Parts: sequence; C-alpha cells; structure tokens
Amino acid sequence: MKGQRHKGRLRYILPALYIAFAVYGWIDFANTNHDGLANLGLFVATLPVTAVDLILAYALGETSVLMPEGHGYLMDHALYYVPAVAVTASLFWLVGRSVDRLRHP
Repeated sequence: MKGQRHKGRLRYILPALYIAFAVYGWIDFANTNHDGLANLGLFVATLPVTAVDLILAYALGETSVLMPEGHGYLMDHALYYVPAVAVTASLFWLVGRSVDRLRHP
C-alpha cells in the first residue's frame, strides 16, 4: 500500500517548517541591535498570538498583556516567544491535520 505510507504527513511537516522558521527568527532577533523595531519580526512570526495580545491589551487599556517585564530584554522576549511559538505551531498542526483528513478520508 503505497498511499498509506504518506498518510498524515502534513500535520507534522507544517509545524516542523514553522518551528525551523521560528528558530531562525529568534537567532536573527538575538543577533540584531535591541532597538524599538527589533522585536517586530518576533511578533510577525507569532501573528495569531500577537493578535490576541493586541485585542486583550486594547480591552484592558494596556500596551501588552502577554509580554512580561523585569527579566531583561532577551529573557522577556523569550518568555513571550517560546509559548507563542508553541501555540502557533499547534495551530499549524491543526491545519495540517485537517488537510490530511480531507486528502485521506
């Protein structure tokens, strides 16, 4: 059964590619100047979580709800980025799983 060998692969490929992209994004972020725009790439890479953060922050009258403060620049961003990447990778897994089910009922 050749077709069965490839069944369900997209649910693993999409999150793996995203995590590789996210690791590259973090390395690039960590090696750039820590100015006001350096973290923009992190927020774009985790766009679904960023959108939730923006909505919550607007509703609560804050600038950010999910970005911690007081641990240093890199650690604050890491404490945001790692869980945000995990959530976004999970979303990619769900999309891949849905596509796999459509392709192989």
